[in-house]
Amino acid sequence: MTTTDRGDVVAEITAALHSRGERMTTPRRTVVEALAREPGHLTAEQVVAAVSNSPVHRASVYRTLDALCDLGVVQHVHVGHGATTYHLVDRSGPHPHGQCGRCGVIYDLPQRIFNTVTSRLHREIGFRLDAYHVALSGVCANCVATGADESKSSPA
Repeated sequence: MTTTDRGDVVAEITAALHSRGERMTTPRRTVVEALAREPGHLTAEQVVAAVSNSPVHRASVYRTLDALCDLGVVQHVHVGHGATTYHLVDRSGPHPHGQCGRCGVIYDLPQRIFNTVTSRLHREIGFRLDAYHVALSGVCANCVATGADESKSSPA
């Protein structure tokens, strides 16, 4: 992601917050910039490390991540037995995730992947599925191809 892309992301999130009557505070800007700068799904500790050269305190990072999740601009995902991870929500909104149980890689899954099961659960038993906060477990194509799916029992 280029500096311009990061600036665009920060500007978009700032506008989204303002449209909800919220402010883009220094901790929020710092955390958003870190999430925009670092690829993938980061743990809170990785975000803390990414902002270590800023005046934002560790406790503020945790509070800010929670606030940004509540505001819908950051998504948190519980992965296996590991720490919760965070990433910016793009224009399409939150999406489900999968995690390889062998190598630990986290995959973004298409939003529509649960449409049928979500509708069926709601129609048949009144259950409203929220599939965006927990990663599905499985084995990725690379681990299957290398035979790692048979030799390891937990993520790296």
